Amino acid sequence: MKKLILILFSLSILSCTENTAQIDSQDLSIINFPQKWTLYKMTGRFIGSEITGSDMAYQEYYIFNANNTFSKIRISEDREIMAEGSYRIDYSNEGIAYLLNYSIKSDIIENCSGDNEEFLYLDPSKTTLLSSWWSCDGPGLFYQQVPIE
Repeated sequence: MKKLILILFSLSILSCTENTAQIDSQDLSIINFPQKWTLYKMTGRFIGSEITGSDMAYQEYYIFNANNTFSKIRISEDREIMAEGSYRIDYSNEGIAYLLNYSIKSDIIENCSGDNEEFLYLDPSKTTLLSSWWSCDGPGLFYQQVPIE
């Protein structure tokens, strides 16, 4: 009888573990890594200046790794540019922010200061990553998390 109980208990644990693994592989959470955030919308300074999808001047995405490194990839006119560096996540009363520090200067770094840093933050629902570039008249850049293929 004890053997039967042990076998049933083991099978139930294995069954639960397999289901959890399937759920985790599809989880688009800000605490699971790696994360991929893809640009899906740009806005300008004027009402109605929103563009999405292939109408945008370029496509781009960030990959955030568990070891606090990231890559940013921009694709425009059949040209791909990549920049890399390290990041930290800042949790505060104001929300969650990604503070990026690029390892080298690149044309795809978007900020107000012209240095090798970027500041991205999550909207209150934690579903959209936003660039702080629009605080100094840059475009509004909106990123959504997508599964890594």
